[in-house]
Amino acid sequence: MPTVSRGAVSGADLAAIGDILDELGSWIRRVTPRDDLNAVSLSTLAALVRHGPRRVTDLVARERISQPGMTGVVARLADAGLVERQADPRDGRASLIAATQAGHAYIRSIHAKRARLLVEHVGELRTEQQRALRAAVPALQALAARTVSTESES
Repeated sequence: MPTVSRGAVSGADLAAIGDILDELGSWIRRVTPRDDLNAVSLSTLAALVRHGPRRVTDLVARERISQPGMTGVVARLADAGLVERQADPRDGRASLIAATQAGHAYIRSIHAKRARLLVEHVGELRTEQQRALRAAVPALQALAARTVSTESES
């Protein structure tokens, strides 16, 4: 169960925040124009861009799919020129999967599309709602930083 610091919002409020953030994440995925990559492939590529080269076994644990499934994801990403295999400097018998320049550009493109979509929708909100979102930016940045640090530990 998550810990709540004294003076923080109630557990019910935290649950409501969690629910709306989950709903917002789902909405963003649904309204983002579809492309050639499925959710696991896109998540895998984004992780490689964000965290650098990883072993397939690390990607399997992160995405919670089977080894053969991840091998297929990596093969499709490599065929598209978005990732490449590199020798693991710590273990010559192993290889790392790394995002290529094209993979980095692809993720930047997806993020830009999502950002444009969000800007459009936020621009349609009432002024006080826009201000509330602006006031929430530091908290959202802190939350994002926590999720990134948690991902890099896995």
